[in-house]
Amino acid sequence: MDILVSIIIPAHQEEKRIGRCIQSVLVSSYRNYEMIVVNDGSTDRTEEIVRKYIEKTKADGRPVIKLINISQGGPARARNVGLKLAKGRFIGFLDADDMLHPQMIERLVESLLKGNDLAACGLQICDKNGKSARWQYPLKEQYRQCPHAALELVMWEQILMSVSPVLFRREKILDGQGNLLVDFPEELMDFEDFVFICRYLSRCDGFMEVLPFYGVFYCKHEGSLTSQTRTVYELCQAMHWILQIGDRAGGGKMTAHKLQYAFRFMAFWYEEARRCKRADFSSGSESWDICIKELERYADLFIASKKTSGYKKTAMWIVRKNPEFGRLLAKTVGRVLLPG
Repeated sequence: MDILVSIIIPAHQEEKRIGRCIQSVLVSSYRNYEMIVVNDGSTDRTEEIVRKYIEKTKADGRPVIKLINISQGGPARARNVGLKLAKGRFIGFLDADDMLHPQMIERLVESLLKGNDLAACGLQICDKNGKSARWQYPLKEQYRQCPHAALELVMWEQILMSVSPVLFRREKILDGQGNLLVDFPEELMDFEDFVFICRYLSRCDGFMEVLPFYGVFYCKHEGSLTSQTRTVYELCQAMHWILQIGDRAGGGKMTAHKLQYAFRFMAFWYEEARRCKRADFSSGSESWDICIKELERYADLFIASKKTSGYKKTAMWIVRKNPEFGRLLAKTVGRVLLPG
């Protein structure tokens, strides 16, 4: 297969992990790719390590790594910069602290060559050393028409919350002059991957295929963006993007974006109830009141929906009718209780 694939890697202060990330791509079974490493204002040895790999690949006759240095602006901005420089017909993303399975690119390219608009696989959760910890979710083969059926699946079942296990078509992201048709919202501090995927799918009219294959090693560690606590304001900002996308794409017939909206605020409530003292998170506190207000927008739809499990319906009922009991459960049972 001679189709060029661009893999965009944003990196900020990743001297401990960027080498293994790059190496995981270098041993890929698919050989026609370019890596675009966007050094997002790192002050450690990230740039030095990337340059060593650049020299090594040049010496091996495969100059496949490009390094772009920018001032720190966050992963969304770094990915947008990388997108504007990508030459590949197919485009993927990888975080600098994660790794690819050797067959991941090849298998997703094969899916796109069948005519699909989006090809994806699963994430295998790992510890900071790359050791497998657990699956992110039970994975099965999925095949959905875009945009409506694909968005319904993605928005509600949350199977694609990260762009790392996905390959996209260039022509859906950039126009003929290289201008971005779909970008990462740089003002978001969370869920920017989810928003990007939903915006991309809303522009598609073909099919999305999810392969029953775990192709990305998703390595969580202390200090990573996914381990940081988000505020209710950041959640509001992100989830309003999802509402807008669903409303525009669904023409009033979709419900998945509204169910996801209610679920996210419910999950936030349980997490804060578990994490915070009563003085910091209780009725009358700003974060609590905003969370309950937003949760209530679609709570009745959430409880009435056939898509919602009995467990999640019960969790929602507890938040609305008996929050102190919910707090007690969150404190005692912890993450086992939290809706997931």
